Amino acid sequence: LSFGGSHTRSAAELRSLLGNSNARLKAGSAILPDHVRNSTDNKAQKEHAVALEQAKSRARVEVDIVLESNVCVQGGYLRGHIKVRIRKRSKKEGIILLSEGKIRVVGYESVPSEDENHTFYQYAAPLSAVTDTSRSLYGAAADDEGFAPATEGMHILPFALRLPTDNFFGSPKGVVTFSSGVCVRYIAMVSIKVKDAESGKRSIAHFYRHCEIWPFLNPATVLQPASRPLQASTAKSMALIGNSSKVKLHAQMHRLYWPAGSRCPVSLHVVNGSKKTIRGLTLTLVRTNTVFRPRPILDAGGDRDPDSCQTSTTHKVVSESVLEICAGVAKGHASAKGWWTGIAPGRELDFLHYVPLPVSDQLRLFAEALSITRARLLEVEYSIRVTITAGSLSPDVSVTLPIRIFNFISLDPP
Repeated sequence: LSFGGSHTRSAAELRSLLGNSNARLKAGSAILPDHVRNSTDNKAQKEHAVALEQAKSRARVEVDIVLESNVCVQGGYLRGHIKVRIRKRSKKEGIILLSEGKIRVVGYESVPSEDENHTFYQYAAPLSAVTDTSRSLYGAAADDEGFAPATEGMHILPFALRLPTDNFFGSPKGVVTFSSGVCVRYIAMVSIKVKDAESGKRSIAHFYRHCEIWPFLNPATVLQPASRPLQASTAKSMALIGNSSKVKLHAQMHRLYWPAGSRCPVSLHVVNGSKKTIRGLTLTLVRTNTVFRPRPILDAGGDRDPDSCQTSTTHKVVSESVLEICAGVAKGHASAKGWWTGIAPGRELDFLHYVPLPVSDQLRLFAEALSITRARLLEVEYSIRVTITAGSLSPDVSVTLPIRIFNFISLDPP
């Protein structure tokens, strides 16, 4: 897999390795090396194509990767073991050679309806760097090209891969999937290059499992109050016609970043200059999904221009908290339902209310609230709409505050 190079090339390689929606590979699947990728000579492409072992009817080398956990945070270790089965050769088959294998973690965005994907994160390491038992795969020393005779049989290789905290290899974003099929996903993949000693034909044995990779966030930085509170203000009349008296609404939050599953507090200051009692407040968490679909326009370098795309934006309410005026004092009662007494005409009030930030359930019936910074194909933003009302026959007054939502696992890794 190429990382940091041509988007078109990386996307094509990833599609070949992932297979279809059921991870099934097309029979005879192969990957083309760089020097023949753009060639118009079909014969040269066929001669130099690197076959995928898993796409063969009878593979010589089969690999599997078994994870200890499918969740990992930057700075932590992805652990498990790798199974390598080297089939005993028949009398008609030649000796096979193996080069040193690799284990890699790949993060990618996907828009299935457009058959588009984009790799935004990739970290790879040779097997010798993550396990002490990889030498059992080879029966002799490697040649000048790095290939060595394979040792037939089943091999179990425990591994521990540390994911670096810097973003040199891209920035993990977490996992999110929407009903439209648009998603951000990760795979942990093992791959080994295979060579036939007699024919010189090369192939790749690979296998992957889906996993979750989350960014590491420093609590001291993320949870620190902003130098200036996030705030929004407006002044608007609540009368339908002919009234210049206005209601002033000011809302603020003390920081931008909030963990999913928590309650986000919003401080409010309202000056009611109207002749109506303000009877309700609604805090609405709105998700804005923007999908960037590349158009087939090439730039001077021969790759698609990331700025040349068609965008589609959707807005969805994912959480809401409603505060209604409470009941008044009633004769013979020691209390009444509710706590907020509303705002009478000519009065002003400072108060605070919360909106819940959802986290997905175990069945993942709905998407967890998670902000996604655009890499190429997808951007997910959140905002809190603050609305006050005096009743169904009066115009509402509202403002909007930005918010960025992260998963708590980024603060407290397992």
